[in-house]
Amino acid sequence: MTKHVAKGSARLVLVVWLATAFGCDVVHRVDWSQRPVGLKVVVRAVGGGSLGTTQSPLAAPDAAAANAGIDVLVDIQALTASGDGTFERDLWVQLSSRPGVVVVAPGEGRYGDHVLLRNGRATAMPLSLREVFGEPRLWAEDVGFLPRLVAGTKSRCSNGIDDDGDGLTDHPMDPGCLDANDDSESAGSGAAGVGNPVFVANPTLAQVQGYGATTPYEGEVVTVDSGDMVVTRVTFSGMYVTDISDTSDRGYNHMYVYNFNPPTSVPVCAADELDSGGCRGERPVRVRVCDRLTKLSGIMSEFYKFTEMNFPSWDLTLWEPAEGPCAVPEPRLLSAGDVGGNLEPWEAALVRVSDVAIGRVEDIVDCDLDGNGLVDFRDYDTNGCSDECRCREACDSEPLCTEITQYRQYGQWPVRVGGQAGGVKLWISTSESVPDFDPFDPALPERLSAITGTLMNLSFLRPRAWILEPRCGDDIVISGTPKASTEACVKPRTGEE
Repeated sequence: MTKHVAKGSARLVLVVWLATAFGCDVVHRVDWSQRPVGLKVVVRAVGGGSLGTTQSPLAAPDAAAANAGIDVLVDIQALTASGDGTFERDLWVQLSSRPGVVVVAPGEGRYGDHVLLRNGRATAMPLSLREVFGEPRLWAEDVGFLPRLVAGTKSRCSNGIDDDGDGLTDHPMDPGCLDANDDSESAGSGAAGVGNPVFVANPTLAQVQGYGATTPYEGEVVTVDSGDMVVTRVTFSGMYVTDISDTSDRGYNHMYVYNFNPPTSVPVCAADELDSGGCRGERPVRVRVCDRLTKLSGIMSEFYKFTEMNFPSWDLTLWEPAEGPCAVPEPRLLSAGDVGGNLEPWEAALVRVSDVAIGRVEDIVDCDLDGNGLVDFRDYDTNGCSDECRCREACDSEPLCTEITQYRQYGQWPVRVGGQAGGVKLWISTSESVPDFDPFDPALPERLSAITGTLMNLSFLRPRAWILEPRCGDDIVISGTPKASTEACVKPRTGEE
């Protein structure tokens, strides 16, 4: 047995030696004269203008403007292994920006976010940089894309043939195919280049909201360091902020900051306050209504079309009553037309409805027909709607109807804004902030004087549901006049947290 082991070991050594010896003679050669090794990217301002500086950045593009981007000119050159710049064949490259989006104007030698380098060069290529802030940089890369520009013909990535003989056919099976209109199954060289920075100011809260239903910065880490941001509400999982310096009245200057926990902070203090010991900067404090943020950063996301800033960080300035009144603005008064129309400008804002009708016990229906504690929604893929679904939708269409299962699960109950004729439904949610309030208490009048709170929405409900959430008991006024915003739900610090 020992001899067999020795022979086996000898054979193994011989095989390894032969493989090592002859393997050294195997040389993989690449014709780099036909492949770029890098790309030189130079970004220039249009008309000899400025690309901004750190001290004087360009204004952040406004999504509501007719031209919501920064126009630039770009020079791109394919680099060779020799470095002599003699790369002389056509090459398509893909353009992108971080952060932001590149928009290439249609024209010859342009296809989507790809541009053609004729003989390895493109000069003064006009581009628009959208949704940019900070120091965006243009990235160019040879990804192996060759657009099929002949109409009515199939590209090599959609012709059913393994054109490059790698055993894989067409998009999406062949990794050399960027999409179905790619006329080359071969992967690109990976040669890339990054341009010089463009210096752009950080966006305002309104620009982050994008003046629309969704933020243009979804997935981006955004910093807001301008305006005058005051905290209007603090929740178990975050806070609501309004930029009170934005007086345009077009809205969108509000943001929900999702923190997973009640927000705390080490506040920003002036040097003399630190010396005197008068600032709480040496220890964390809970963020409160009326505090101000001088800087706010986080990842933008859409939670069922409710714009949020996640994983946030901020610089806090404490509100002290001795320094002046609370800066929380008066709530936006919503009419029936507002509630029945476009509420996006007031998403996350402090709003109010007045003289509203509330539902009674007789307006409650139970759509849990099978008793399993759940009520079906419409299947929006098939448009199927069960008996429970139809029951729910019938209730949702009535301004004062409450489906009891939904109320038990989410604490949402309706009010009718406007008169009996033409009044519209608005959901109120008090389960978190005013859990002891019973909207079906028979002692309540049929109409409440005012309800104030922050506004959110949920897109998975049909029709899309807007929800007003009171901050505390001050925001539900059964009769009389609401407190001023400088007093309602405001709790000044009186010592230790």
